[in-house]
Amino acid sequence: MQPFLKSVQSQNISAVNEALNEIYLENQNFESLRASIKEYDSFESMNLAQELESHELLECRRIAALLYRKAKKFKKSIELSKKDDLHKDAMETVAESKDPALAEDLLRHIMNMQDKELFAAMLYTCYELVKPDVALEVAWRCNLQEYVMPYFIQFVKDLSMRVENVQKSTEDIKKKEETKAEEEMNRPLDLDMNFMFPGMGSMNTGPAAIMPGP
Repeated sequence: MQPFLKSVQSQNISAVNEALNEIYLENQNFESLRASIKEYDSFESMNLAQELESHELLECRRIAALLYRKAKKFKKSIELSKKDDLHKDAMETVAESKDPALAEDLLRHIMNMQDKELFAAMLYTCYELVKPDVALEVAWRCNLQEYVMPYFIQFVKDLSMRVENVQKSTEDIKKKEETKAEEEMNRPLDLDMNFMFPGMGSMNTGPAAIMPGP
């Protein structure tokens, strides 16, 4: 049965996916189960997540967190990962969420653990989501200044590049405006009356034009 189901799973049919996932779960073939979940999304994922989130096996709970993550229930996924000390999974979920609030929450959780390497890993994985003031505060509170320095070096570098890009864009705009103004100033005057006063060429300007009729 399993070989047949695998041969038709590419069609992403709900019944096939659910049957295979159940087989993988019963056989504790967690690698295949994770691969199936990641590649084929047509199945009742929330039912499976709720079934696995309280499972006695760590790998099952980890798969539950993955299911919540795929469903964009990032906060729930992170909470499950934090409970099992799966901080790498939690960091990856935060990075995928692109939510600075979730990044700050996880960073403060790590702060309470006093884990220097984990703090550095968090700043690296979620660099674009961690606010500088939060990183500095946490480093100061936990005496982690040494571990926050790579983050701030990169932050200052990126900030300098953004400022340079803005300055360059501003200068380019200014140069274009100056060039346009100079071209306007250097344009020769056109004394053609038809150009200056459209329609005059068709007007009768002779004496008869101003003499009243009989």
